[in-house]
Amino acid sequence: MAEANSEQASFGWAPHADAEASREGSGARGSGAPVRRQTRQPPAPRRTTAKVSEPQLPPDNELWDVRAAARFLKRSASWVYHRAEDGTLPVRRLGGWGIRFIPGELRAWVESGDANGRRR
Repeated sequence: MAEANSEQASFGWAPHADAEASREGSGARGSGAPVRRQTRQPPAPRRTTAKVSEPQLPPDNELWDVRAAARFLKRSASWVYHRAEDGTLPVRRLGGWGIRFIPGELRAWVESGDANGRRR
């Protein structure tokens, strides 16, 4: 074993003195001295980083797309699509290929109380 330790030491690794002492002191053949166990320290608290602010809504003088409307309503894009399709949300259709929202109409819809689940 001494040969193995010298080889290990040549690579820059040497067994820790506490590890050797605990192996020698453990078991029935030990010296009878109590073995001190190392206590684990609780992990350091994680540092929380400041949340990156959500992307800002487009200006009110532009039409909003589904994602902007979903961000404003704090809903998913699929919820916005479903409510636009069934006529619940005020929506403008663009030549059959897309939908857009006028911010003032969407705000008025929320303030009118229609956002509470009532359908038109």
